[in-house]
Amino acid sequence: MDLLIKNGTVITVNQTRDVVKADVAIDQGRIVKVGDCTGIAADKVIDAIGCAVMPGMINTHTHIYQALIEGIGYDMHFEPWNWRFLFPIVSRMTPEHAYVSAQVAALEMIKSGTTTVCDHWYMHTYFDNVRRLTTALDESGMRSCIVYGLLDRSFAGESTGGNEMTMVHTKEDLMADVEKFTAQWHNVRRTTVALGVGTTQDASPELLKLSQEYCLANGLQNNFHVAGWSDLIANCYREYRMRDVEYLAKNGYTGPNMVYVHAVWLTPEEVRIAADTGTKIAHCPVANAQLAYGVAPVSEMLAQGMAVGLGTDGAASYTYDMFEVMRLAGYLQKQKHLSADLLTAEQAIEMATINGARVLNMENQLGSLEEGKKADVILVDMNRPHLLPVNRYTPKLVYSANGGDVRTTIIDGKIVMEDWVVKTMNEEAVLRDAVRCAGELTAGASNDDTAKLLNAPWGRTRPYWRS
Repeated sequence: MDLLIKNGTVITVNQTRDVVKADVAIDQGRIVKVGDCTGIAADKVIDAIGCAVMPGMINTHTHIYQALIEGIGYDMHFEPWNWRFLFPIVSRMTPEHAYVSAQVAALEMIKSGTTTVCDHWYMHTYFDNVRRLTTALDESGMRSCIVYGLLDRSFAGESTGGNEMTMVHTKEDLMADVEKFTAQWHNVRRTTVALGVGTTQDASPELLKLSQEYCLANGLQNNFHVAGWSDLIANCYREYRMRDVEYLAKNGYTGPNMVYVHAVWLTPEEVRIAADTGTKIAHCPVANAQLAYGVAPVSEMLAQGMAVGLGTDGAASYTYDMFEVMRLAGYLQKQKHLSADLLTAEQAIEMATINGARVLNMENQLGSLEEGKKADVILVDMNRPHLLPVNRYTPKLVYSANGGDVRTTIIDGKIVMEDWVVKTMNEEAVLRDAVRCAGELTAGASNDDTAKLLNAPWGRTRPYWRS
């Protein structure tokens, strides 16, 4: 064997959801055995005594281009954050900024136990940006699904009509570059490619149609931001005389290749539409809470057997730590329904692992520790005062653990972090480059709001930005 993990408590998330004291044998990137591996030799042996051995976390929705702007927008709605503070900064993003954004995001994910990320990248200020992002994730050792973002009308519902809308392009230019990018990166090592319009507001009906036709013809997934905030519903009524999901269903944008991101403002009928068609959901509870989008009907979706995964979204989450996301996902459902037994710890772990794999159509490869599956494994050190390796593990992992408790991260059978030391990246250099690039982006912002915001006084009864 290439690798043997011994003496751990294995959270398998297999079909019978076994939690067992067992060893895990890994060879050529796959799990060969979960059980007693006495007598099996390996090139590398990891003693996991006192550790929870579990599937690597799967982050089903991010915007990594925002990794360098955390700390700029908070305690505000999508507007004014998006237009006053986000756009002036990221509209100047270069390929180097894209690369460093991906490096620092990958570093945080590896250190906190995420092994697969689905990143929705539409920051095409340069078409090379998405390629530099993908290269950085590939070099880090992570597994990634790169959603090539499509905007031909507006950015987050706004259009100035001028050349400064550097991320908005014609549908012809976008689809031509999609062809090149897919040929370059789809199914290369640990990377797959998907498509994704911003919203029904940001993409023309023609681009929506082109994207779905391309995905169906090439076996790709299609990701839409759907019913995430009230403006999307209002805009859909204004343009199409129907709600977001109704419009998508009428035009064939449902089904097993479709991923709806956020899906907060859904009626019970729309939940049934998504469930009946096999449409997947990427749920981003932390970002939804920070931006006051609302609480998605996740318990209702899970009750209908839908594939619902977890995502961090962009800078509004302030974290890539999926332990935090799991915890808030459960808490929000309990509070929404005033029922402590809704969205259990076990369901939260499923959403971060096997259900996340279902969302990405990779459940036969990822999301559980079973023989034959790809060896994406993390070791959570329970030998800590807030955890202790006693009693039931699942509530401790969801309600007590954090990303800093992840001791070792293994992706595709390769150790990318061991004993809290990342082996695929120079952490000091990445952080140094990230600080420099973040400074360049804020210094290049095109308005005075950013400078005022960064130097604002302490907010008291109202947020600093309203003073």
